[in-house]
Amino acid sequence: MMDLWIVPGAPFPDGQGWRIWCSQKGEGSFTPPPLEVRKGSSVIPVQTEWKLLPPLSGLKRRIGVWSVRLLQNPPSTGALYHITVGINGDVQTFTWSTLPQQVTDKGVTFLFASCFWQNADRDGYYRAGMKDLQALAHPHFKMLVGDQVYLDWPIYWNFDKRPIELFGDRYRRYWGDEYYREVLQLCPNFITCDDHEYWNDYPETQKHLLQAWDDAHCNTYGPAAEILYYQFQRCLNPEEARWYSFAIDPVSFFMADTRSERVRCDKKGKNPFMSDAQWNALEGWQQGLTGPGVIVLGQPLFQKDGDYKDHSLSNFKDDYARLWRVIERSLGGQNTHNRPHDILVLSGDIHTGRYAEAHGPYPDAPHGVPEFIASPAAMISPGNTKPEAPPERILVHPNAKGGKSIWTIQFPQTKEIPTIANNVGLVRMLPGTLVGESPRVRFELELWRLPAKAIQIDWDEDAPPQGLGGPLKQLFKKELLLR
Repeated sequence: MMDLWIVPGAPFPDGQGWRIWCSQKGEGSFTPPPLEVRKGSSVIPVQTEWKLLPPLSGLKRRIGVWSVRLLQNPPSTGALYHITVGINGDVQTFTWSTLPQQVTDKGVTFLFASCFWQNADRDGYYRAGMKDLQALAHPHFKMLVGDQVYLDWPIYWNFDKRPIELFGDRYRRYWGDEYYREVLQLCPNFITCDDHEYWNDYPETQKHLLQAWDDAHCNTYGPAAEILYYQFQRCLNPEEARWYSFAIDPVSFFMADTRSERVRCDKKGKNPFMSDAQWNALEGWQQGLTGPGVIVLGQPLFQKDGDYKDHSLSNFKDDYARLWRVIERSLGGQNTHNRPHDILVLSGDIHTGRYAEAHGPYPDAPHGVPEFIASPAAMISPGNTKPEAPPERILVHPNAKGGKSIWTIQFPQTKEIPTIANNVGLVRMLPGTLVGESPRVRFELELWRLPAKAIQIDWDEDAPPQGLGGPLKQLFKKELLLR
Protein backbone atom coordinates (compact mmCIF):
# COMPACT_ATOMS: atom_id res chain seq x y z
CA MET A 1 0.00 0.00 0.00
CA MET A 2 1.75 3.15 -1.17
CA ASP A 3 1.43 6.21 1.03
CA LEU A 4 -2.32 5.84 1.60
CA TRP A 5 -3.82 8.48 3.90
CA ILE A 6 -7.13 7.52 5.54
CA VAL A 7 -9.55 9.70 7.55
CA PRO A 8 -13.07 8.73 8.71
CA GLY A 9 -15.85 11.15 7.89
CA ALA A 10 -19.46 11.25 8.96
CA PRO A 11 -21.00 8.03 10.24
CA PHE A 12 -24.20 7.12 8.44
CA PRO A 13 -27.33 8.32 10.26
CA ASP A 14 -28.83 4.83 10.42
CA GLY A 15 -25.75 3.61 12.28
CA GLN A 16 -24.74 1.34 9.43
CA GLY A 17 -21.26 2.49 8.53
CA TRP A 18 -19.05 5.42 7.61
CA ARG A 19 -17.75 7.63 4.87
CA ILE A 20 -13.97 7.21 4.57
CA TRP A 21 -11.55 9.66 2.92
CA CYS A 22 -8.60 8.09 1.09
CA SER A 23 -5.69 9.85 -0.59
CA GLN A 24 -2.76 8.42 -2.51
CA LYS A 25 0.39 10.07 -3.80
CA GLY A 26 0.36 10.98 -7.49
CA GLU A 27 -2.40 12.29 -9.74
CA GLY A 28 -3.46 9.07 -11.45
CA SER A 29 -6.53 6.98 -10.76
CA PHE A 30 -6.49 4.48 -7.91
CA THR A 31 -8.81 2.16 -6.03
CA PRO A 32 -8.59 1.43 -2.32
CA PRO A 33 -7.07 -1.83 -1.06
CA PRO A 34 -9.12 -4.61 0.59
CA LEU A 35 -11.10 -3.71 3.70
CA GLU A 36 -12.33 -5.95 6.51
CA VAL A 37 -14.74 -5.03 9.30
CA ARG A 38 -14.85 -7.11 12.48
CA LYS A 39 -16.85 -7.05 15.66
CA GLY A 40 -15.02 -9.21 18.16
CA SER A 41 -13.93 -12.30 16.27
CA SER A 42 -16.71 -12.08 13.68
CA VAL A 43 -16.19 -10.67 10.19
CA ILE A 44 -19.08 -8.35 9.34
CA PRO A 45 -20.31 -8.32 5.73
CA VAL A 46 -20.24 -4.87 4.16
CA GLN A 47 -21.24 -3.12 0.96
CA THR A 48 -18.78 -0.55 -0.39
CA GLU A 49 -19.04 2.24 -2.92
CA TRP A 50 -15.98 4.09 -4.24
CA LYS A 51 -16.03 7.65 -5.60
CA LEU A 52 -12.80 9.02 -7.05
CA LEU A 53 -12.80 12.81 -6.89
CA PRO A 54 -11.65 14.86 -9.91
CA PRO A 55 -7.88 15.21 -10.31
CA LEU A 56 -6.29 18.54 -9.38
CA SER A 57 -3.24 19.48 -11.37
CA GLY A 58 -0.49 20.49 -8.98
CA LEU A 59 -1.93 18.85 -5.85
CA LYS A 60 0.39 15.84 -6.25
CA ARG A 61 -2.22 13.57 -4.66
CA ARG A 62 -5.47 11.91 -5.71
CA ILE A 63 -8.47 11.69 -3.38
CA GLY A 64 -11.54 9.47 -3.16
CA VAL A 65 -14.41 8.79 -0.77
CA TRP A 66 -15.27 5.25 0.26
CA SER A 67 -18.77 4.55 1.55
CA VAL A 68 -18.75 1.45 3.74
CA ARG A 69 -22.15 0.11 4.84
CA LEU A 70 -22.67 -2.74 7.28
CA LEU A 71 -25.01 -5.45 6.02
CA GLN A 72 -26.43 -6.07 9.47
CA ASN A 73 -28.25 -3.82 11.91
CA PRO A 74 -25.96 -2.47 14.65
CA PRO A 75 -27.30 -1.74 18.15
CA SER A 76 -29.28 1.50 18.38
CA THR A 77 -26.79 2.62 21.04
CA GLY A 78 -23.91 2.43 18.56
CA ALA A 79 -21.17 -0.20 18.57
CA LEU A 80 -17.41 -0.38 18.10
CA TYR A 81 -16.01 -2.09 15.02
CA HIS A 82 -12.44 -2.86 14.05
CA ILE A 83 -11.57 -1.86 10.50
CA THR A 84 -8.50 -3.19 8.69
CA VAL A 85 -7.41 -1.65 5.40
CA GLY A 86 -4.65 -3.29 3.35
CA ILE A 87 -3.19 -6.67 2.49
CA ASN A 88 -0.11 -8.86 3.00
CA GLY A 89 1.08 -7.20 6.16
CA ASP A 90 0.84 -3.69 4.74
CA VAL A 91 -2.25 -2.68 6.70
CA GLN A 92 -3.77 0.12 8.73
CA THR A 93 -6.18 -0.65 11.56
CA PHE A 94 -8.82 1.53 13.22
CA THR A 95 -11.56 1.22 15.84
CA TRP A 96 -14.63 3.33 15.12
CA SER A 97 -18.14 3.50 16.50
CA THR A 98 -21.32 3.58 14.49
CA LEU A 99 -23.64 6.50 15.16
CA PRO A 100 -26.07 5.86 18.03
CA GLN A 101 -29.70 6.24 17.04
CA GLN A 102 -30.92 7.29 20.49
CA VAL A 103 -29.74 8.54 23.87
CA THR A 104 -29.86 5.72 26.42
CA ASP A 105 -28.42 5.02 29.87
CA LYS A 106 -25.19 4.03 28.13
CA GLY A 107 -24.77 7.66 27.11
CA VAL A 108 -23.55 9.31 23.92
CA THR A 109 -20.22 11.13 24.04
CA PHE A 110 -18.54 13.35 21.49
CA LEU A 111 -15.61 15.76 21.27
CA PHE A 112 -15.41 19.07 19.46
CA ALA A 113 -12.44 21.23 18.56
CA SER A 114 -11.37 24.15 16.38
CA CYS A 115 -8.36 26.22 15.37
CA PHE A 116 -5.39 23.93 14.85
CA TRP A 117 -2.15 25.73 13.93
CA GLN A 118 0.24 22.95 13.04
CA ASN A 119 3.36 25.09 13.44
CA ALA A 120 2.70 25.15 17.21
CA ASP A 121 2.19 21.38 17.50
CA ARG A 122 5.15 19.74 15.79
CA ASP A 123 5.59 17.48 18.85
CA GLY A 124 2.06 16.07 18.69
CA TYR A 125 0.55 17.31 21.94
CA TYR A 126 -2.90 17.57 20.32
CA ARG A 127 -2.65 13.89 19.42
CA ALA A 128 -1.46 12.96 22.93
CA GLY A 129 -4.37 14.75 24.59
CA MET A 130 -6.98 13.41 22.19
CA LYS A 131 -5.71 9.85 22.61
CA ASP A 132 -6.02 10.22 26.37
CA LEU A 133 -9.58 11.53 25.99
CA GLN A 134 -10.36 8.68 23.62
CA ALA A 135 -9.27 6.18 26.25
CA LEU A 136 -11.03 8.05 29.06
CA ALA A 137 -14.38 8.92 27.47
CA HIS A 138 -14.75 6.62 24.40
CA PRO A 139 -16.35 9.27 22.17
CA HIS A 140 -18.66 8.05 19.44
CA PHE A 141 -17.58 10.88 17.12
CA LYS A 142 -16.07 14.34 17.08
CA MET A 143 -16.97 17.66 15.50
CA LEU A 144 -14.34 19.76 13.72
CA VAL A 145 -15.93 23.19 13.83
CA GLY A 146 -13.57 25.33 11.75
CA ASP A 147 -9.97 26.33 11.07
CA GLN A 148 -8.78 22.74 10.75
CA VAL A 149 -6.07 24.22 8.51
CA TYR A 150 -4.54 27.70 8.22
CA LEU A 151 -4.12 28.50 4.53
CA ASP A 152 -3.16 32.10 5.23
CA TRP A 153 -0.58 32.05 8.04
CA PRO A 154 2.38 32.12 8.16
CA ILE A 155 2.79 33.94 4.87
CA TYR A 156 5.47 31.79 3.24
CA TRP A 157 4.06 32.29 -0.20
CA ASN A 158 5.63 31.47 -3.51
CA PHE A 159 3.38 33.36 -5.91
CA ASP A 160 5.04 31.70 -8.86
CA LYS A 161 2.86 28.72 -7.94
CA ARG A 162 -0.71 28.37 -9.10
CA PRO A 163 -3.36 28.66 -6.35
CA ILE A 164 -4.04 24.91 -6.17
CA GLU A 165 -0.33 24.23 -5.77
CA LEU A 166 0.03 26.99 -3.18
CA PHE A 167 -2.85 25.92 -0.97
CA GLY A 168 -2.24 22.24 -1.73
CA ASP A 169 1.21 22.52 -0.15
CA ARG A 170 -0.40 23.63 3.10
CA TYR A 171 -3.03 20.88 3.09
CA ARG A 172 -0.40 18.23 2.38
CA ARG A 173 1.69 19.50 5.27
CA TYR A 174 -1.28 19.25 7.68
CA TRP A 175 -2.84 15.99 6.50
CA GLY A 176 0.61 14.52 5.88
CA ASP A 177 1.60 15.10 9.52
CA GLU A 178 1.15 11.66 11.11
CA TYR A 179 0.39 13.20 14.49
CA TYR A 180 -2.43 15.33 13.09
CA ARG A 181 -3.75 12.57 10.87
CA GLU A 182 -3.91 10.28 13.88
CA VAL A 183 -6.16 12.84 15.61
CA LEU A 184 -8.44 12.81 12.58
CA GLN A 185 -8.43 8.99 12.56
CA LEU A 186 -9.35 8.46 16.23
CA CYS A 187 -13.11 8.52 15.61
CA PRO A 188 -15.58 9.60 12.89
CA ASN A 189 -15.75 13.31 12.04
CA PHE A 190 -18.54 15.81 11.37
CA ILE A 191 -17.09 18.93 9.74
CA THR A 192 -17.82 22.59 9.17
CA CYS A 193 -15.45 25.38 8.13
CA ASP A 194 -14.44 28.87 9.17
CA ASP A 195 -12.32 31.61 7.68
CA HIS A 196 -8.84 30.06 7.74
CA GLU A 197 -9.99 27.34 5.37
CA TYR A 198 -9.83 30.35 3.01
CA TRP A 199 -8.19 33.39 4.64
CA ASN A 200 -8.72 35.62 7.64
CA ASP A 201 -12.23 37.18 7.61
CA TYR A 202 -13.13 35.49 4.31
CA PRO A 203 -14.63 36.63 1.94
CA GLU A 204 -13.42 40.16 2.84
CA THR A 205 -10.31 41.66 1.28
CA GLN A 206 -7.28 41.72 3.58
CA LYS A 207 -4.50 44.21 2.91
CA HIS A 208 -1.89 42.14 4.76
CA LEU A 209 -2.60 39.01 2.69
CA LEU A 210 -1.50 39.12 -0.93
CA GLN A 211 -3.98 36.44 -2.01
CA ALA A 212 -6.86 38.61 -0.69
CA TRP A 213 -5.66 42.18 -1.00
CA ASP A 214 -8.04 43.12 -3.81
CA ASP A 215 -11.02 41.70 -5.69
CA ALA A 216 -8.92 40.22 -8.47
CA HIS A 217 -6.80 38.20 -6.04
CA CYS A 218 -9.86 37.11 -4.03
CA ASN A 219 -11.54 35.90 -7.20
CA THR A 220 -8.42 33.91 -8.11
CA TYR A 221 -7.51 32.34 -4.77
CA GLY A 222 -11.00 31.95 -3.30
CA PRO A 223 -12.13 29.26 -5.77
CA ALA A 224 -8.91 27.30 -5.20
CA ALA A 225 -9.46 27.32 -1.43
CA GLU A 226 -13.05 26.21 -2.02
CA ILE A 227 -11.99 23.27 -4.21
CA LEU A 228 -9.47 22.07 -1.63
CA TYR A 229 -11.93 22.48 1.24
CA TYR A 230 -14.28 20.20 -0.70
CA GLN A 231 -11.64 17.58 -1.49
CA PHE A 232 -10.05 17.41 1.97
CA GLN A 233 -13.03 18.10 4.25
CA ARG A 234 -16.52 18.77 2.91
CA CYS A 235 -16.64 15.59 0.81
CA LEU A 236 -16.81 13.65 4.09
CA ASN A 237 -20.01 15.29 5.28
CA PRO A 238 -23.44 13.71 4.80
CA GLU A 239 -24.21 14.12 1.09
CA GLU A 240 -21.01 16.25 0.84
CA ALA A 241 -23.04 19.15 2.28
CA ARG A 242 -21.81 22.48 3.60
CA TRP A 243 -24.56 22.37 6.26
CA TYR A 244 -26.66 19.47 7.43
CA SER A 245 -28.57 17.99 10.35
CA PHE A 246 -28.63 14.62 12.06
CA ALA A 247 -30.42 13.19 15.09
CA ILE A 248 -29.70 10.99 18.09
CA ASP A 249 -33.21 10.73 19.42
CA PRO A 250 -34.48 12.90 21.08
CA VAL A 251 -31.57 15.29 20.39
CA SER A 252 -31.19 16.89 16.97
CA PHE A 253 -28.05 18.59 15.64
CA PHE A 254 -27.66 21.30 12.99
CA MET A 255 -24.12 21.81 11.68
CA ALA A 256 -24.22 25.31 10.22
CA ASP A 257 -21.84 26.89 7.70
CA THR A 258 -21.73 30.62 8.40
CA ARG A 259 -18.58 31.18 6.33
CA SER A 260 -18.45 29.70 2.83
CA GLU A 261 -21.81 31.17 1.74
CA ARG A 262 -21.15 34.57 3.33
CA VAL A 263 -21.54 37.79 1.37
CA ARG A 264 -19.18 40.63 2.29
CA CYS A 265 -20.49 42.66 5.20
CA ASP A 266 -22.07 45.99 4.27
CA LYS A 267 -22.26 49.01 6.58
CA LYS A 268 -25.92 48.43 7.43
CA GLY A 269 -25.51 44.73 8.11
CA LYS A 270 -28.00 43.70 5.44
CA ASN A 271 -25.87 41.13 3.67
CA PRO A 272 -26.25 37.46 4.69
CA PHE A 273 -23.83 35.01 6.29
CA MET A 274 -25.95 32.06 5.13
CA SER A 275 -27.84 31.30 1.92
CA ASP A 276 -31.63 31.20 1.68
CA ALA A 277 -31.43 27.43 1.22
CA GLN A 278 -29.54 27.03 4.49
CA TRP A 279 -31.95 29.36 6.29
CA ASN A 280 -34.89 27.32 5.07
CA ALA A 281 -33.22 24.14 6.29
CA LEU A 282 -32.36 25.64 9.71
CA GLU A 283 -35.84 27.06 10.26
CA GLY A 284 -37.43 23.80 9.15
CA TRP A 285 -35.11 21.91 11.52
CA GLN A 286 -36.29 24.07 14.43
CA GLN A 287 -39.92 23.55 13.55
CA GLY A 288 -39.47 19.80 13.61
CA LEU A 289 -37.64 19.49 16.95
CA THR A 290 -39.04 16.91 19.35
CA GLY A 291 -36.32 17.34 21.97
CA PRO A 292 -33.26 19.51 22.67
CA GLY A 293 -31.45 21.07 19.71
CA VAL A 294 -27.71 21.59 19.25
CA ILE A 295 -26.58 24.27 16.80
CA VAL A 296 -22.91 24.16 15.81
CA LEU A 297 -21.47 27.47 14.54
CA GLY A 298 -18.07 28.34 13.13
CA GLN A 299 -18.20 31.65 15.05
CA PRO A 300 -19.72 32.32 18.48
CA LEU A 301 -23.24 33.61 18.92
CA PHE A 302 -22.15 35.66 21.96
CA GLN A 303 -19.57 38.05 20.54
CA LYS A 304 -19.08 41.78 20.27
CA ASP A 305 -19.21 43.40 16.84
CA GLY A 306 -16.02 42.98 14.87
CA ASP A 307 -14.46 45.36 12.37
CA TYR A 308 -12.72 45.30 9.00
CA LYS A 309 -10.00 43.07 10.45
CA ASP A 310 -12.40 40.32 11.51
CA HIS A 311 -16.20 40.53 11.38
CA SER A 312 -18.45 38.79 13.92
CA LEU A 313 -21.85 37.25 13.20
CA SER A 314 -23.39 40.26 14.93
CA ASN A 315 -22.02 42.57 12.21
CA PHE A 316 -24.54 40.93 9.87
CA LYS A 317 -27.47 42.44 11.73
CA ASP A 318 -30.33 40.98 9.69
CA ASP A 319 -29.03 37.41 9.66
CA TYR A 320 -27.92 37.69 13.29
CA ALA A 321 -31.46 38.67 14.29
CA ARG A 322 -32.85 35.85 12.18
CA LEU A 323 -30.63 33.35 14.00
CA TRP A 324 -31.84 34.61 17.36
CA ARG A 325 -35.44 34.31 16.14
CA VAL A 326 -34.88 30.61 15.43
CA ILE A 327 -33.72 30.11 19.02
CA GLU A 328 -36.50 32.26 20.46
CA ARG A 329 -39.18 30.36 18.58
CA SER A 330 -37.80 27.11 19.95
CA LEU A 331 -37.79 28.38 23.55
CA GLY A 332 -41.29 29.74 23.05
CA GLY A 333 -42.73 26.44 21.81
CA GLN A 334 -43.43 27.72 18.29
CA ASN A 335 -43.07 24.47 16.41
CA THR A 336 -45.14 21.70 14.89
CA HIS A 337 -46.20 20.26 18.27
CA ASN A 338 -46.27 23.48 20.36
CA ARG A 339 -43.72 22.47 22.98
CA PRO A 340 -40.63 24.45 24.01
CA HIS A 341 -37.21 23.01 23.31
CA ASP A 342 -33.87 24.28 24.57
CA ILE A 343 -30.96 24.86 22.20
CA LEU A 344 -27.30 24.41 23.08
CA VAL A 345 -24.81 26.37 20.96
CA LEU A 346 -21.33 24.92 20.30
CA SER A 347 -18.62 27.00 18.65
CA GLY A 348 -14.91 27.78 18.35
CA ASP A 349 -12.90 30.43 16.43
CA ILE A 350 -11.91 32.89 19.17
CA HIS A 351 -8.87 31.12 20.69
CA THR A 352 -10.68 31.02 24.02
CA GLY A 353 -12.28 28.13 25.88
CA ARG A 354 -15.34 29.30 27.81
CA TYR A 355 -18.95 28.78 28.83
CA ALA A 356 -21.69 31.41 29.06
CA GLU A 357 -25.49 31.67 29.18
CA ALA A 358 -27.82 34.26 27.66
CA HIS A 359 -30.92 34.96 29.76
CA GLY A 360 -33.89 36.78 28.31
CA PRO A 361 -37.68 36.69 28.11
CA TYR A 362 -38.06 32.91 28.63
CA PRO A 363 -38.01 32.22 32.41
CA ASP A 364 -38.98 28.56 31.90
CA ALA A 365 -35.53 27.97 30.36
CA PRO A 366 -33.32 27.76 33.48
CA HIS A 367 -30.10 27.89 31.45
CA GLY A 368 -31.42 30.40 28.93
CA VAL A 369 -29.33 29.88 25.82
CA PRO A 370 -26.11 28.06 26.80
CA GLU A 371 -23.02 28.53 24.62
CA PHE A 372 -19.94 26.33 24.99
CA ILE A 373 -16.74 27.20 23.10
CA ALA A 374 -13.60 25.09 22.57
CA SER A 375 -10.68 26.93 20.92
CA PRO A 376 -7.81 26.60 20.10
CA ALA A 377 -6.58 23.05 19.58
CA ALA A 378 -3.15 24.58 18.94
CA MET A 379 -2.75 28.34 19.39
CA ILE A 380 -1.62 30.39 16.41
CA SER A 381 1.30 32.74 16.93
CA PRO A 382 0.84 35.59 17.51
CA GLY A 383 -2.33 34.60 19.34
CA ASN A 384 -4.49 35.77 22.19
CA THR A 385 -2.79 37.25 25.24
CA LYS A 386 -5.99 37.06 27.28
CA PRO A 387 -9.34 35.26 26.90
CA GLU A 388 -12.08 36.92 24.87
CA ALA A 389 -15.14 37.68 27.00
CA PRO A 390 -18.65 37.84 25.56
CA PRO A 391 -20.63 41.09 25.60
CA GLU A 392 -22.52 41.80 28.82
CA ARG A 393 -25.76 42.24 26.91
CA ILE A 394 -27.05 41.39 23.45
CA LEU A 395 -29.67 43.56 21.77
CA VAL A 396 -31.43 41.76 18.93
CA HIS A 397 -33.01 44.28 16.60
CA PRO A 398 -36.55 43.73 15.32
CA ASN A 399 -37.16 42.12 11.94
CA ALA A 400 -39.99 40.49 10.04
CA LYS A 401 -39.62 37.39 12.21
CA GLY A 402 -40.09 39.18 15.56
CA GLY A 403 -39.66 42.25 17.72
CA LYS A 404 -36.67 43.59 19.63
CA SER A 405 -35.30 41.36 22.39
CA ILE A 406 -32.64 41.83 25.03
CA TRP A 407 -30.45 39.07 26.41
CA THR A 408 -28.19 39.37 29.46
CA ILE A 409 -25.04 37.27 29.43
CA GLN A 410 -24.00 35.33 32.51
CA PHE A 411 -20.30 34.60 32.17
CA PRO A 412 -18.88 32.49 35.01
CA GLN A 413 -15.17 32.96 35.56
CA THR A 414 -12.87 30.87 37.71
CA LYS A 415 -9.13 30.39 38.04
CA GLU A 416 -9.31 27.82 35.24
CA ILE A 417 -11.77 29.30 32.73
CA PRO A 418 -12.02 31.15 30.49
CA THR A 419 -8.69 29.96 29.11
CA ILE A 420 -6.33 30.56 26.23
CA ALA A 421 -4.53 27.27 26.83
CA ASN A 422 -4.95 24.70 24.07
CA ASN A 423 -8.24 22.96 24.77
CA VAL A 424 -10.94 20.63 23.47
CA GLY A 425 -14.61 20.27 24.43
CA LEU A 426 -16.34 17.08 25.51
CA VAL A 427 -20.11 16.59 25.61
CA ARG A 428 -21.89 13.59 27.11
CA MET A 429 -25.65 13.08 26.71
CA LEU A 430 -27.74 10.92 29.06
CA PRO A 431 -31.45 10.55 29.76
CA GLY A 432 -32.75 13.13 32.20
CA THR A 433 -36.00 13.51 34.06
CA LEU A 434 -39.49 13.53 32.56
CA VAL A 435 -41.36 16.77 33.28
CA GLY A 436 -44.94 16.52 32.08
CA GLU A 437 -44.79 15.29 28.51
CA SER A 438 -41.36 16.81 27.85
CA PRO A 439 -38.39 14.51 28.45
CA ARG A 440 -35.19 16.18 29.58
CA VAL A 441 -31.76 15.18 28.36
CA ARG A 442 -28.79 15.61 30.66
CA PHE A 443 -25.85 17.24 28.93
CA GLU A 444 -22.50 17.02 30.69
CA LEU A 445 -20.16 19.66 29.31
CA GLU A 446 -16.43 19.40 29.98
CA LEU A 447 -13.52 21.56 28.84
CA TRP A 448 -10.16 19.83 28.80
CA ARG A 449 -6.79 21.54 28.65
CA LEU A 450 -4.52 19.72 26.23
CA PRO A 451 -0.97 18.85 27.21
CA ALA A 452 1.72 21.24 25.99
CA LYS A 453 5.44 21.79 26.07
CA ALA A 454 6.75 23.92 28.94
CA ILE A 455 8.18 27.23 27.73
CA GLN A 456 10.34 29.51 29.86
CA ILE A 457 9.16 33.12 29.94
CA ASP A 458 11.48 35.99 30.95
CA TRP A 459 10.23 38.20 33.80
CA ASP A 460 9.80 41.23 31.51
CA GLU A 461 7.85 39.55 28.71
CA ASP A 462 4.40 41.03 28.12
CA ALA A 463 2.68 38.13 26.39
CA PRO A 464 1.83 35.00 28.39
CA PRO A 465 2.92 31.67 26.94
CA GLN A 466 0.61 30.26 24.32
CA GLY A 467 -0.68 26.73 24.65
CA LEU A 468 0.84 26.04 28.06
CA GLY A 469 -0.84 23.74 30.50
CA GLY A 470 1.24 20.70 31.41
CA PRO A 471 -0.63 17.38 31.27
CA LEU A 472 -4.23 16.82 30.16
CA LYS A 473 -6.54 18.39 32.75
CA GLN A 474 -10.27 18.97 33.12
CA LEU A 475 -10.79 22.72 33.51
CA PHE A 476 -14.56 22.92 33.64
CA LYS A 477 -17.66 20.77 34.06
CA LYS A 478 -21.30 21.79 33.82
CA GLU A 479 -24.49 19.76 33.79
CA LEU A 480 -27.57 20.95 31.94
CA LEU A 481 -31.06 19.46 31.85
CA LEU A 482 -32.47 20.53 28.51
CA ARG A 483 -36.00 20.15 27.14
